[in-house]
Amino acid sequence: MAINNKRSITIIFFILLFGCIIGTALSQLFGATLPEGVVKDFLLNITSIGWGNSNEWVDLNVIKFKTGFYINVSVVSLIGMIISWYFLRYFR
Repeated sequence: MAINNKRSITIIFFILLFGCIIGTALSQLFGATLPEGVVKDFLLNITSIGWGNSNEWVDLNVIKFKTGFYINVSVVSLIGMIISWYFLRYFR
């Protein structure tokens, strides 16, 4: 009897999202502790990835909301995602 080592795409997505969240928390910590300079600018350079317009409202007269989804990605959050991917591969 063979054991199936396949993981669902949702588990992989949530593990990578968790790694990105941990990386973002680490980037906040690094931002508070690192001195100003090139290393801090490189590690904490944030790029927003997503869609939608955050300045426009959808007004339906009963409810008013904004649409869109954005993820802020930095080098430290990518490192967090790589570490979480490593743990995903290691703990089968």
